[in-house]
Amino acid sequence: MRHTSRHASRNASRHAYVKPLLMLLLLAILSGAVAARSAAAPAPLDAAAIAGCAATHIGALSGKPGFAAWQDGSPRIESLGPGTHGWLATVVGPKGAPLGYLVLYAAPDGACRLGEYGLGAKPLFDVATLRGALYRSGYIPSASSGGYRAIKHYDHPFLAAWEVRLAKETIWLDAKTAELLPVRSETDWQAAAAAIPAVSAGSAAAKAGHLRLMSAAETRDPYERLSWLLGDPPLSPQPDKLTARIEAKSPLVYVVEPLGDRMLYALSVVGYHSWQGGRLDLALNMNGTRFIPLESLVKSADGLFYP
Repeated sequence: MRHTSRHASRNASRHAYVKPLLMLLLLAILSGAVAARSAAAPAPLDAAAIAGCAATHIGALSGKPGFAAWQDGSPRIESLGPGTHGWLATVVGPKGAPLGYLVLYAAPDGACRLGEYGLGAKPLFDVATLRGALYRSGYIPSASSGGYRAIKHYDHPFLAAWEVRLAKETIWLDAKTAELLPVRSETDWQAAAAAIPAVSAGSAAAKAGHLRLMSAAETRDPYERLSWLLGDPPLSPQPDKLTARIEAKSPLVYVVEPLGDRMLYALSVVGYHSWQGGRLDLALNMNGTRFIPLESLVKSADGLFYP
């Protein structure tokens, strides 16, 4: 009995020592995780900072070919959804008609960054485009009907969609064209998003550089040749080679499959914008013109270029 008591006493002493040590280790691990998360998380931006960021980029772009109407434009800003630390700034004219859009991000250093942007009367996440598509597909009785809930999802320029919750089903539509997407559920979407690295915070408010935009007559149908199906090797994504091809008015098609073999985008490259500082954005013909950073097109989405 005595031996048992001493053994129990030693165990009690050992446990009394180990428990605080384990708690200290656990606290250290949790503190490190929180610190790492805080270091990587974007700093919050207030409404005035976001509006100022949008105005800065609108001003920088308004003097470039195709963007002249933006001189009289103003941003209508809304969140891109929870967890994105991003905002959609739809540029509207004096009468409220859409002229284009900007995607803005909060960077870890507290600055505001520009992601993709575009021209045209059908900007990203355009409600009129969505309603028209729902009506034409028979999901709602008229283009002005309600009876549904639309939620924005933006994980990448080519993983951007409306999640539309109807009375009896949920459907997913492309954020730019409102084309029906082969997404079965939110879990399905999250799996696709997890496979693509998060979009970068984009560039700082740099000076706009050279912008080349093809005319409608110079733009070719991306399905004219189907070079990605004919065994043609993809073109090099080196910036100088891509811009040289655009300057020469040679066909250039961007192909990406963000949902695997269930969905393929093939889009004509119709121009580029080379910012001072080295950033290169390519202009894609997609229900208007989308300027998307080359880094997002190639590194994040594994997209390829074909003649």
